[in-house]
Amino acid sequence: MKFKIFDGIIDMLNQNDNEIKESKEKIKKLQDELKAYQTQTQNLNDSKEKIKKLQDELKAYQTQTQNLNDSKEKIKKLQDELKAYQTQIQNLNHSKEILIKISEIKKSNNFESAYKFLDELSAEGNQEMMLIACNEGLWKMTTKDNNNVLHVASEKGNLRLIKFLIECNCDKDTKDKDDTTPLIYASFYGYLEVVKYLISVGANKEAKDTWRQTPLILASVQGHLDVVKYLISVRANKEATNYYGWTPLIFASVKGHLEVVKYLISVGANKEAKDNDGKTALMLASAKGYLENVKYLR
Repeated sequence: MKFKIFDGIIDMLNQNDNEIKESKEKIKKLQDELKAYQTQTQNLNDSKEKIKKLQDELKAYQTQTQNLNDSKEKIKKLQDELKAYQTQIQNLNHSKEILIKISEIKKSNNFESAYKFLDELSAEGNQEMMLIACNEGLWKMTTKDNNNVLHVASEKGNLRLIKFLIECNCDKDTKDKDDTTPLIYASFYGYLEVVKYLISVGANKEAKDTWRQTPLILASVQGHLDVVKYLISVRANKEATNYYGWTPLIFASVKGHLEVVKYLISVGANKEAKDNDGKTALMLASAKGYLENVKYLR
């Protein structure tokens, strides 16, 4: 009996030992889990701090970048202002050089220099200096034949220069020693665009030179059909006569310009008109031997 009791006590003690052991193991496990959680929590806090640090660094970099961009914009603005100032200085120096040049050319009274100079100003588009030059009378300088800059520009078909001169109030109907106007020159040489421009600004389409030749007469003399057509379209007098009584049709006939002859007749030119000697276009064309014109005029 005593041994059984003792055995029971031993079993109880063994059971307690096992329970204690299990409890210790549970405690150890819980301690390990707690430690792992604490470590995890610490790592999380460290990560938050790192994230915060990175965010602060990023913000600082963004601020630095913005400041840099602001500085670049300020530098760009200053560079533009400097460039504009330099351009202004260059323009002032250029204007000073031009004014000196105007004075020199005016004193020299050299036509070629004046024409070249004004042509260069028109190429630059320098209306301000062109106006000063014209007001100083450079455009009025003449060749030995008494042709001024506007005459020669019209003779050469220099439309750009012509426009600048007219816009600077140069006389669009200025006459040379033979009373030839810019429009007469342009018509004679067949510069249609120049003719159109001069008509558009009010040039006299019936102007006459010393021999009473109009723009239409001289365009017919030279056989410039496109110019003839345009002048007729703006109601130029198709029956105008020169000093000898020759009409545009008579001139076209004696010069052998058949297409001009055909056109003038198509718009009602009088083929029976007689010159001061009583001769018609047909008679004069026959005398010159222009058979095609003769056939058409009959």
